[in-house]
Order: sequence, then C-alpha cells, then structure tokens
Amino acid sequence: MARDLTTGSIRKHIIFLAAPMLAAMFMHNLFTLVDTFFVGKLGPDAIAAVSASFPLFFIIISLMAGLGIGITSLTARSIGAKEHAKVNVIAENGLIVAATIALAAFAIGLAAIRPLIGLMGVTAEVNKLMSDYLGIIYLGSSAFFIGNVANAILQGEGDTKTPMKALIIANLANIILDPLLIFGPGILPAMGVKGAAMATVFSQAAGAVYAYAHLFSGKALVKLAFKKFIFSWQIAKGILTVSLPTTASYLAISIGLFFINKLVAKFGSQTLAGFGIAMRVEAIAILPALAIGMATLTIIGQNIGAKKFGRAKQTSLLSTLAVFGFMEAVGLLLLLSATSWLPVFTNDEKVMQASTGYFGMVAVTYGFIGLRIIAANSFQGLGKAFAVLGVTGLNFGLMIPAAYILGFTLNMGIKGVWTGVIAANIIAGIIAQLWFQNTLKHAEKLHLEKSELVIAQ
Repeated sequence: MARDLTTGSIRKHIIFLAAPMLAAMFMHNLFTLVDTFFVGKLGPDAIAAVSASFPLFFIIISLMAGLGIGITSLTARSIGAKEHAKVNVIAENGLIVAATIALAAFAIGLAAIRPLIGLMGVTAEVNKLMSDYLGIIYLGSSAFFIGNVANAILQGEGDTKTPMKALIIANLANIILDPLLIFGPGILPAMGVKGAAMATVFSQAAGAVYAYAHLFSGKALVKLAFKKFIFSWQIAKGILTVSLPTTASYLAISIGLFFINKLVAKFGSQTLAGFGIAMRVEAIAILPALAIGMATLTIIGQNIGAKKFGRAKQTSLLSTLAVFGFMEAVGLLLLLSATSWLPVFTNDEKVMQASTGYFGMVAVTYGFIGLRIIAANSFQGLGKAFAVLGVTGLNFGLMIPAAYILGFTLNMGIKGVWTGVIAANIIAGIIAQLWFQNTLKHAEKLHLEKSELVIAQ
C-alpha cells in the first residue's frame, strides 16, 4: 500500500523510508568491504590493483543502476495505472535492453581495459593484477545486468523483500567464495585477485538465480513468459529516457574517481592501496546520508506533485541539517579511530599511514558531502535529473584540478591532493545546496504566478 507523504510528520516519514534503504545499501557495499578484507592478505599491490580497478568497475555499476531505475520507474507507473498486461511487456523488453547493454559493455570493456589501465600510471605489477581482475569482471558482466533487472522489476511492483533476500544470498556466497578462490585451500588452486573477481561474478549470479526463481514461480505480479514476445521500441525508449541522466551522473563519478586514482598512483602502490581502503570505508560511512537522501527524494517528489512547496522545503532543510550533523560526527569518529581498525585490512605501515593521512584531513568535510548528497536527491525529487549531473560534475570539476595544482604544481605532495579533495567537498556542498534552494523557490514562484493567472481569468 502506497504511503501518503504529503501529510503527517516529515521526520517519521524520513525514518520510515530511510531504514530499509540503508539496509539494502549496506548489503551492496558489503561486497567491496569483504573483497578488501581478503585481498588485503595478498599485500599492498593486490589492494592497490583492486582499489584502482574500482572506477573502471564502476562503469558497469553506472550502466546497470541507471537501467534499473528506468525499469523500476516504468514498472511502478504502469502498475499504478492498473496496466498489468503492459507490466509484463516492460519486464521482458527490459531484459532484452539489459542483455544488449551487457553485450556492448563486455565487448567495449574488454577492448578498452588495457589502454585505460595504462593511462592510470600504476606499476607493472599492479597493471597486471588490474588486467586479471577487470578481465573477469567484464567477462561476467551479464550477471550484474540481468540480476539487476529482476530486482528492478520486483522493486517496481513494490516488493523490496525479495531483492533484499537476493542481496543476502549474494553476500553470503561472496563471503564463502572469496577465501576459497583467492587462497585455494586443499585441492583448489590459489587464484589471488582473479579469485576475488570470480567470487564477485558467481555471487551476483547466485542472487540473480534466486530473484528469477521468484519471478518465474508465479508469486510475483509480473509474469515472465516470452511466449508472445514483441519488442517495443516505445517501451525501450521509455526505459532509456529515465535511465540515461542517472547513468550519466554515475559515469561522471567513475571518470572523476579514475583521475583521482591516477593522481594518487603517482605516489606509489602503497599510497594507492591506503587510499583504496579509505574509499571502501568511506563508502560505508556515507550510507546513512545516501539513505536519507533517497527518502528525501521520495518525500519531496510527492509534495511537489501535490504542490506543497512548503513541505518540500521543510523536508530538504530537515534532511540537510540532520545529515550534516551526522556526517560530521562520523568523520570525527573515523579520524579518531582509524589506527584501531586499519590492521583488519592491512599490516603494512605505509599503507596505514596513507589511510590515516586521508582521514586525518578529509574526514572533517564529510558534513559537506552530506550537503551535496541531499541537494542531488532533492533535485531528483523535483524531476531535475540533469541538475544531478551538474552537481556531480561540479564536485569533480573542482576536485581534480585543485588536487593536481596543490599536489604537483605547488609541490605539496599527497597532502596537496587531500587539500584539493577538501576544497571540492566544501565548495560543491555549499553551491549544490544554494542551487537547489533557489530552484525550489523559482518553481514555487512559477506555480503561484500560474495560479494567480487562472484566478484572474
């Protein structure tokens, strides 16, 4: 049953929506944290390789996340319109679109991996390990795309439990397979980073099998049959229209991370490994902000639809203040506790120094990352998808040149790179918030002017 977010306590609505989203996001990010834990036992080069691979791996995540949002959106709207026959056609066409994109990602990815790795400027050993890891990831990329379509279909019909169970199964499989395939106990061969990649692919496949078993069981509202399948360009276009702006935003993150990793790699594999561990932990640390941001998107979307601009503004401000305070506290906690939990991932002193150096400087700006996250999600609630791309572009557009100038032109070294990250976090967070508040104010003004015009007529 749909929840009316245009009345009642905004705070309670945020908590109600954010809690399950936080759990789902944590399950997604647990993959990389588990991989980092086990790969960390292989040494700094292995950690650096998997860490530096993330921006190129993130291309797959960007494509599948955007596609998933498009399918979920179209499915939800059709169910809301009681067009149940159309829902099945959307699901089947979504699978065809996903298969096509997966095939293209596989072909282009395998051809582009080595040249892109070469551009990062990593050592020969890290280069080889990255090629091994990403080669398997792209080879098995169809498991990511096809599995994500099943979860997107189920989420569109309002089923969040089955995708959550699929994620739990995938994570349990990853926890079991990682040590078996990486270290090769008994008769199994030790495959190192190749094993980590294979564990990821097999685990995603396991989750996908569970989700499709539910879809084909007849228990789901959507019925996949393909008995009278007809490809609909109109439906495919509808999916892509929603998904492309989101995909572009994610790809902007991927490009930004690629260049930041390239700058950090100039300081050696151990610094790159330390940065990679920091990024994995940071990805977990910002999850509450992302969950609240998604809740904010939904609440603002409903209230804008109801023309309740005051509640939309109140939602944005309440979320912004809560996330800023919470993220600053999280940053302070990581800054003070880093030395106590870093040995879980590595015993290399230089790797740990790089991680603690990052948190010692950047963690104090986590509140401003929260400002940017809430602004981006608030823009999506307004239906301004391309503004989200603008916010992401602004962040990395500031970060990369600032990190390069401070780190290399002004010879501040790795501290200069971290200072560039700090400057971008603060400036982008403030500008994004001011931009959204001005956009919301303008939208309300246009609505009032139209209302006055109608009354006058």
